[in-house]
Amino acid sequence: MMSRKILFVAFVWNQHQPYYLDTGRNEFILPWVRLHASKDYLQMVAILEEYPEIRQTFSLSPSLLEQIEGYLLHGLQDRYLGVMGKAGELSEAQKKFLLMNYFDIQWDKVIGAYPFYNQLLDRQGRVGESGDVEMGLKNFAIQDYLDLQVWFNLVWIDPEIRQNEPFLRDLVEKGRNFTEKEKEEVIRRQFDIMSQIIPRHRQLQQNGQIEIMTTAYYHPIIPLLVDNHVALRATPGLPLPQRFQFKEDAARQIEMATEQYTSIFGEKPSGFWPPEQAVSPEMISLLADQGFKWTVSDEKILSQSVNEEIYRDGYGHVLNPEVLYSPYMAYGGGSEMPIVFRDQHLSDRIGFVYQHLPPREAAGDLVHRLQRISENLAHSPGNYLVTIALDGENAWEWYKGDKTEFLHTLYRQLLAEPDLKTVTVNEFLLENPPRRPISHLATGSWVDHNLTRWIGTENKNTLWNYLLEARLMIQGFEEREEGMENLKKALRNIYIAEGSDFPWWVDSMPYHLAAPFEGLFRKHLVRAYQILGQEPPRYLYRSVLEPVQGQQAWDESSLTGPVSMAPGTTNF
Repeated sequence: MMSRKILFVAFVWNQHQPYYLDTGRNEFILPWVRLHASKDYLQMVAILEEYPEIRQTFSLSPSLLEQIEGYLLHGLQDRYLGVMGKAGELSEAQKKFLLMNYFDIQWDKVIGAYPFYNQLLDRQGRVGESGDVEMGLKNFAIQDYLDLQVWFNLVWIDPEIRQNEPFLRDLVEKGRNFTEKEKEEVIRRQFDIMSQIIPRHRQLQQNGQIEIMTTAYYHPIIPLLVDNHVALRATPGLPLPQRFQFKEDAARQIEMATEQYTSIFGEKPSGFWPPEQAVSPEMISLLADQGFKWTVSDEKILSQSVNEEIYRDGYGHVLNPEVLYSPYMAYGGGSEMPIVFRDQHLSDRIGFVYQHLPPREAAGDLVHRLQRISENLAHSPGNYLVTIALDGENAWEWYKGDKTEFLHTLYRQLLAEPDLKTVTVNEFLLENPPRRPISHLATGSWVDHNLTRWIGTENKNTLWNYLLEARLMIQGFEEREEGMENLKKALRNIYIAEGSDFPWWVDSMPYHLAAPFEGLFRKHLVRAYQILGQEPPRYLYRSVLEPVQGQQAWDESSLTGPVSMAPGTTNF
């Protein structure tokens, strides 16, 4: 009797947050590390603990881990905590901040599930972060601000945690008229949840249920640090900034990540998540030098690398599955690196499609699609790996009931399928080393297999030129080996400014979202000059972004957010 052929499945969740710390003020400008820690980072592994046979891989970005430790070990706070004072003592600016920002979660599926929170949203006028909150100022009493403070932080705690903890469950049932003491306890619970994230991940890795991987420290686009003109490979003719070539920075960002990982988890990492799955041939030797055993990118990069299309039928099923579901050995710079490529269609279904389906139906759809892949590979020799890799936090608030029902149902259904087996990527590669070579890895990312999300527009290019000037200034100090301690501090601000999130937001996001990031980027460069006793260029005190007509310019130092300013006025 012929034995069953097993299809191996690797879920790879990328847990990342941009680096929000204003190093001059020692304050996080945005709260998403704390809030996603409360809702997602712990619960993703807590659910797994109920299904010990399910194996998964998690990328925990160093910038995320550093910020978690900043909250827990160094007493750092974010600007959203700065408006959590007693409701009766709030200034008008703080009230406006609450009205603009404390409804920042999915309105229909989250806020709409809680009648009084939804009523507060109605009385605020249902305006977004950049809207006019005068209606809310007229409609809100002191108790309403206190209830809003509690509700915002309460819904950012995972619903399964809320349901399982009597205090939080009682608050949800109470619904309104919260007390200052209850508000303080909600924040304390958030910090308690945050304190469990690293230990629980460490324990599951020690148990062999998960693999933890890392990424470049401050999440830069590695190919662009090595040479930002490699963007022309995928997009010939793209208008580019001055040439930035600092391979040593790329190497250092990878080395710092390895050092942090080893310090926290007691061993060196095996897997490397390229920020934004952006890869190039030059990256291979950088990873090999640090001892990494595998990396991952997108199926579009695979197609470009092997010059072979991934064909799908009208339902999205892959017609040449041997191509996509095989591991490869990528060569570059005299080194080699095993690499797997994610199924973009399945990954995107979790990220963007299943939120529109009932959770049980969505889970069944994914398992059905994996079954079809298994059937299509039944007569192909060797073992195959379906890699499902995506952001591990942002999709869930769009699901009914968040991640809870979808993931529990998915894991139960996977365990019921004898032909499907979840694995960590490294354990699969140890038993199934790559048989197919890639002699020239394509340069690009998961976004349209190019790098234009981070370079090529006037404003993005301006950021690159500012970064280059600051980096060249520091290079002069490096060559003279002057003031090494201050040099390290200045370089840290450069490494932060190299992060991919700054150009990602510029020209890609609405002004009121992009402007705070752009201002923070310039602040890091200003700090680099000041640390070394240099006068920062005057252009670093002027916003690169300008609001469109009718919008107010962002003042990052103000709790009120948008304020009336003439374009080009110094905004910090």
